[in-house]
Amino acid sequence: MEKVYRYDLDLLKGLAIIAVVLYHAGWCKSGYLGVDVFLVINGYLVVPKVMNDIASGQFRYFNFLEKKLFRLLPLVLLVSAFALCIGYMDMLPFDFRFLSEEVVASSVLANNILQSITTQNYWAAIYHKVMMHTWFLGVLFQFYIIFPLLIMAFRKRMKSALIVLTVLSLLLYLSPIDTIANKYYLIHYRFFELSIGGLIALKTFRGSSLLSYASFLGILLMIFLGAFTIGERATPYNLVGGTNTIRESFLPRELILILTVSFTALYLIYFIQESLLSSIAQRSKVFVPLGRMSLSIFLWHQPLFAFYRYFYADEISFPVLLSIIAITLSLSFFTFNIIEKRIRPNILSRCSLLMSFIAISTFSLWIYSIGGVVRDVPELDIRKGDVDPKVFERYTDRIYDYDKNFAIESTKKKILVIGNSFARDFANILLESSISDSIQLSYHVGLNDCPLNRIRQCDRIYFFGWKHQVPDEVWQNLRPQAEIWGIGTKNHGTSNGIFYINRHREDYFAQRTSINPDYFAVNRLLREEWQAQYVNLLGLALQPDSTVPVFTSNNHYITYDGRHLTPDGTRLYAFLIGFSSQLDNRCYGFLPR
Repeated sequence: MEKVYRYDLDLLKGLAIIAVVLYHAGWCKSGYLGVDVFLVINGYLVVPKVMNDIASGQFRYFNFLEKKLFRLLPLVLLVSAFALCIGYMDMLPFDFRFLSEEVVASSVLANNILQSITTQNYWAAIYHKVMMHTWFLGVLFQFYIIFPLLIMAFRKRMKSALIVLTVLSLLLYLSPIDTIANKYYLIHYRFFELSIGGLIALKTFRGSSLLSYASFLGILLMIFLGAFTIGERATPYNLVGGTNTIRESFLPRELILILTVSFTALYLIYFIQESLLSSIAQRSKVFVPLGRMSLSIFLWHQPLFAFYRYFYADEISFPVLLSIIAITLSLSFFTFNIIEKRIRPNILSRCSLLMSFIAISTFSLWIYSIGGVVRDVPELDIRKGDVDPKVFERYTDRIYDYDKNFAIESTKKKILVIGNSFARDFANILLESSISDSIQLSYHVGLNDCPLNRIRQCDRIYFFGWKHQVPDEVWQNLRPQAEIWGIGTKNHGTSNGIFYINRHREDYFAQRTSINPDYFAVNRLLREEWQAQYVNLLGLALQPDSTVPVFTSNNHYITYDGRHLTPDGTRLYAFLIGFSSQLDNRCYGFLPR
């Protein structure tokens, strides 16, 4: 019997891609769940064909992978080339290096693995990461690699094996053995979504109009409203992100994902071809075409949003949203009709794809190897030919070398700095200050596990954190005259690209930036806790108009990423603090703002 084309699946994919686009625009908090709809549908379409071909002896593993590769890779390479061109023209080296890293991972369809290693938080990573969204294609292609091999290994009990693998994957996802981020990015936690779709396709179910409509509505509720919040809860512990509240979701992330998968599965089970929904789908002139172009739309929209945020503003206003959607649809229409519908494996396309892959990967690796430095950037004291790809990270992380005990015989003031990279920034400030020759510095990441002998020996502790987090054991082991001071938070914008794009303007070095008001809230809470023993970095940098500078007086960037200091930024803060050689009790930056 001839297979009936499922217009309703294109309708569903069209709605899902709208949710994903709105999510990346910052307009739909649960829109990321659209990818879960895609995963279930993809399994529904792919799994039965593979299993039937294996059962009949017609399955050709490498032919199957080649077809999937030709489905995904040409578009990935085209979007990667576009991103690299924009990056080459206007991105700063630090950010261009990250882009080249993402392009390499995307080109081998493994960006999900890279993101699981480097990002660890999908929900905080959407803003400036141009190619981060290709993690989804990594999950898909890894399923295409693994699934047929597993099924061929259990050829005589394919369906039973698939059921067992589905249950195992679901149990892994529900277990507390890994981070939420890894569960989002890695295939063994995502396998059950694809395989559930496949299991449904292997069996014929009795349809139900009522249940199909209800489950379809459930899908829409999840992808558009599933992550709605029910208020805010005070949580003044995210010092780096500058927030003192967290939005309380009505449903946990793990649960809304399970519900999205469940509603999608129920819809596939109870769908009736002769239903009103099917009739609407066949007549749809908007959502079905969007569903058919969903891969192109998916690949184009995130780079456009990310570049806009990198060069212009974090917030996507409604006019900007409409403009980017219009550009995305135009590009998607072109690539869908010229590439997706036409490219098929043959000698010419294989050679073209291979050469494109080699060219883009080689260029990206070269960019990564030179640290993204393709031009002189005097504002960062970088010249073309500088080859250290992690020069600024190394500057911040050189403080790890000070994680050692004090020299007992030294007469210098013993200063212990404790905390994360913001604390390491402050340690660099001490080393760049006028008192650097009169102090002995020691550093440790955590306060709870800091060696007690260092605490007993030090004259002062600088800690990036809350005063109430300091354990009693630390206070009890301090010397009588020793003190603990709090290090304040700081921020100089979210992207230097917003300023660098204006490098040809006369007022380039006069630029200032407004910062998220949450930083002021966190700073106020820290000051209230630490009182006089507080280094108010934010107060020191703040201008009368409540902006902060971007450049030092010698026209160098203060930070390289909006948060962590360049050497010039470190020297600026050392000057603003004005340490005295006696390390007296002056209130460093405790301003009445």
